[in-house]
Amino acid sequence: MVTSGIQQIRDTVMPALREVTREQEKRKEAAPIPQGPDYVRGDDYPGEWKPDALGLPPDCPVQPLGMDGDTIFLIDAMGQLAAVSPSSFGQAFIQRLFGRHIGYAYWAWPAYSKENGITGFKAEKVRESFYTAASIKGLWNAVEKVRGLGAWRGDDGELIVHCGDCLWIDGKRIDTGEEGRYFYPKRPAIHSPWEEAIGFEDNPARNLFKILKTWNWKRPDVDPLLFLGWLGTGMLGGALEWRPSMFLIGDKAVGKSTLQGIVSQVLGDGLVSSTDTTPAGIYQRVGNGSLPVAIDELEAEADNRRVTGVVKLARLAASGGLMLRGGQDHTGVEFQARSTFLFSAINPPPLAPQDLSRMAVISIDRLDPTKVTDPPKLDPHTGQKIMRRLIDQWHLYEGTWQAYRETLRDGGHDSRGQDTYGTFLACAHLILGDEGMEEAGYRADDLSGWAETLDARNLTEKEAAEENWKECLEYLLTSRVDAWRGGMQHTIGALIEGYLDSGNSYLDVAKTREMLAQVDLGLLPKGQNKIDKNCDFLAIPNKGPNLTSLFEGMPWSNRVWSYALRQGPMDIVEYRKQFNKVKIGGVSRRVTLVNLTAFAEYAEREG
Repeated sequence: MVTSGIQQIRDTVMPALREVTREQEKRKEAAPIPQGPDYVRGDDYPGEWKPDALGLPPDCPVQPLGMDGDTIFLIDAMGQLAAVSPSSFGQAFIQRLFGRHIGYAYWAWPAYSKENGITGFKAEKVRESFYTAASIKGLWNAVEKVRGLGAWRGDDGELIVHCGDCLWIDGKRIDTGEEGRYFYPKRPAIHSPWEEAIGFEDNPARNLFKILKTWNWKRPDVDPLLFLGWLGTGMLGGALEWRPSMFLIGDKAVGKSTLQGIVSQVLGDGLVSSTDTTPAGIYQRVGNGSLPVAIDELEAEADNRRVTGVVKLARLAASGGLMLRGGQDHTGVEFQARSTFLFSAINPPPLAPQDLSRMAVISIDRLDPTKVTDPPKLDPHTGQKIMRRLIDQWHLYEGTWQAYRETLRDGGHDSRGQDTYGTFLACAHLILGDEGMEEAGYRADDLSGWAETLDARNLTEKEAAEENWKECLEYLLTSRVDAWRGGMQHTIGALIEGYLDSGNSYLDVAKTREMLAQVDLGLLPKGQNKIDKNCDFLAIPNKGPNLTSLFEGMPWSNRVWSYALRQGPMDIVEYRKQFNKVKIGGVSRRVTLVNLTAFAEYAEREG
């Protein structure tokens, strides 16, 4: 896509014009700055003002938000959030609150000297006024009410973009502060949306998509669009009901870092690119914002607890879940993650089913050396223009998202899969628009093809994301038993297979039961159970020392295995009270019964 000469001129002039306009508005709206202790306000003498509804002096540059326990929350004179307890509310903190408006505190709460008149302010009176005002405002929770940098959904569903020094609401720029039920504190400015609407001809996403297609994706018709959708998901962040993440996998020299570089170019200072791959390091960077997070080289390690903690943070962020982190005085501090994450690695860490259900895993192969060329340069304002498109198309998001969810449901996706891939596809569609989607080779008027293109049965991440009960059972069946090292069967599954395949000639019922009892397991063979005389059943006690050892270090340890197994289908798992008491090793035990015949048919059918 070639940018016209007129468009190039506009792209050069608009950023400068925007900065001039902002500075003019700031000067125009700024209140006079009080200078020193001699400041006076009209006919009101120092300390003799009429209180407003909150009991504060008129036009006070510091305003209360509310209180939580001993802590009160204030908007300081710069528009930032300030939190303070009674013991910390002294002279230094008051100076921090008022900043260049400190003369207002001299006038409102004056401290006098017989010789020199007003010499300062009475800190105890300032504290009293603001604690009274905060109590009038009522209870207030910073975790739920403060919205930092990034995109958010307003009380009426409108899109609100927090750019640090301003908010964008319905395509218009306003000052930060209280908006609806939330507080948007002033922060250092990041790049804001483009000032003008972006049409099809001027849409830089068309060129960006062509650049993305130059990588050697495993699914060339799918993955570049999903990647573009992740960029849109990152920009919309906290405004989305569901914030899926993405894991980019590929060997060295396939272009992963170059892709991360494109992400940095597009998102600019609206991206948290972290090299501190710890949950604490990330939430210190993100704070109460919703900016996207990119982490390169999140590789598997001998001890994966650190990287697993980061992946868990992405899992919580998908739905905006709360997590506790350590605070001062050993007290827990709540943190709400509302970002989407982009990970990349050669060897990714183990990903649990609950993590895989909240992300798309895409892979890149090595580029053909004969076809490698320098990628075209991006429009330097690509990110700002895409953000403007998302703002202008926001009213279409819900309908587009639901339309993709419906077709993905037809492709065998559960609700999590519909949410995850539906979000990426809907964001990509809004970025490109109907014309852009058609130009890229996708039907904009008929989405039904995605049911086959993204059939859940063909997705690598779905293959890895086993159902919890099945994963638990398969772990048990593949567990090695030290007590059997002298025999041919070293795993529980191999023993059971030997019993079933031998027709009871090589391993009879008595021998099989004896060996299974050594690991707290039992067997109810065909014809000798009250449930189904045509099936064999494995009896798994709800507790037992040997099973505890087998499951040690796994998610199903500490007797959790019984709860996990009972999540299985009723034709495979039986635990009704009239059937679940079984004698194992001479002792009656409460168990969960697995229909081995039905499970074998299920495994053959489902894989």
